[in-house]
Amino acid sequence: MQAPVLDSIQTMPQADVSLSLSRILYPDLEQDSSLEPGSASSVPSFQVDSMAKADWAVSRVLDSRARIARREDLAIALHTRIDAWLSKANTTDVSSITFLSSLLLPFVSSEVSKQHRSRSLLLPSGSIGLRKSPDHLEITDRDTALAYCKVQHPEAVIIKEDLSRSAVKALVFNGEAIPGVIAELGQDTLYINSNS
Repeated sequence: MQAPVLDSIQTMPQADVSLSLSRILYPDLEQDSSLEPGSASSVPSFQVDSMAKADWAVSRVLDSRARIARREDLAIALHTRIDAWLSKANTTDVSSITFLSSLLLPFVSSEVSKQHRSRSLLLPSGSIGLRKSPDHLEITDRDTALAYCKVQHPEAVIIKEDLSRSAVKALVFNGEAIPGVIAELGQDTLYINSNS
């Protein structure tokens, strides 16, 4: 049963085989000139005017969603594999950078301390220097720090005002015009769900 298929593949020109493979692997990259703007297409427009046509259209939407989900799953799997490969491939270089940097730090600190202004050294391979990282602050107990600052340093306390979206929505849709608020009534949107 496979012989006729194999024979037909073997007799196909190489360009046709690669074109078929690219359509399988990358269906989204196909160029369809009939879909381009300005092209004169003789395809009659499809109209949903019966339950059978509506059912056909719904099945096409559900099939398209399934294909999109499969592509997204494949993309996630490929991204995961690429990230794993990249991490594994970089392990040796990252270790080398960490080790050599730990050896360079005391030497650079010593040499920079001998200079008056510059915090870097120019070497034949490149430059190396010291740069101060930004100060870091972590609030471990927000309530305690807030209580202290309210009493001792009120300038360090921020009082934030905001609007209640539900209250404003109720006011607007009950007929009150509020400056700075744009509202519009919800519209019917089509939803399509599978029966299974």
